[in-house]
Amino acid sequence: MLWGGVAAVGVAAIVIFALVRLAGGSDGATDAGQPANNAAPGSGTSGELSQIKTNDFHSMAVSPTDPNLILYGHHGGVLRSTDGGRTWSKTSLTGETDDAMGMGISGAEPNVVYAAGHDTFFKSTDDGQTWKSLKPDLPGRDIHGMAVAPDKAGRLYANVVRYGFYRSEDGGETWRKAGTGAYPADVIQVSASNGDVVYVASVQGGVLRSDDAGGTFKGTGRLAGSVLTVAASATDPNTVYAGTDSGLFASTDGGRTWSARSVPGNGEVMVSAVSPTKPLDLTVVAVQADHAGHVFRSVDGGATWGPS
Repeated sequence: MLWGGVAAVGVAAIVIFALVRLAGGSDGATDAGQPANNAAPGSGTSGELSQIKTNDFHSMAVSPTDPNLILYGHHGGVLRSTDGGRTWSKTSLTGETDDAMGMGISGAEPNVVYAAGHDTFFKSTDDGQTWKSLKPDLPGRDIHGMAVAPDKAGRLYANVVRYGFYRSEDGGETWRKAGTGAYPADVIQVSASNGDVVYVASVQGGVLRSDDAGGTFKGTGRLAGSVLTVAASATDPNTVYAGTDSGLFASTDGGRTWSARSVPGNGEVMVSAVSPTKPLDLTVVAVQADHAGHVFRSVDGGATWGPS
């Protein structure tokens, strides 16, 4: 595991490698924020919904009130789908430096969305259509992973590079460090469930879980490969999914044990999101040999894939 004592330069190199290694050399890669749906809805391999050809692949959030409203974040803004991931359109967040490494929606405030990344922090109050920049009082602005508590209005979590894990109780206005214990230095994503349960994805350390709102973290069961994404159910804190460079894994016991799930076409699962109301309704972006992000959705926890 990479814990707090690891040099920041080495950690940054590992994280950057994990995020962009498949982006370079992508044939026909689109400009930042430009959707590319080369597959007809539901006509791809085993029900592939669409393909996204952004230069990197970061985050995803599903609306708690509309399961077909999905937001996808990358280092170039946020794309929006209103048909469950079949087609994508631009939002007002489209700049080449509008990074959205983490994104979250609260069930307590379903129209409010937060996104954060490299020197960026944004808020939307209209389901992700338009965004405004925020300047949180965090010790740094390089945020690798951000999540919103699904059941607590105003609670946000952020992993701040070189500074650790922070929590806000007032919608990002003020922040405080959540804990002082050992914590991985290569965390890449954060996902929150109800209560005080939070999961983080450490590239080399695997998935870690906190039951005290980020105060302390403990490791979960061993996973194959480097962990690239984690997505927890908002309603069942023990249902959690992890995407790695070896594929997708699912757990129904809070990460103590993991089971492999086969994603059509294989590839590295770099983005994932769970429906806030249905623990088995999962959407993933698998980056395959063609360097595109292939969007799949499962309504049975990854056992089968196809349009809902």
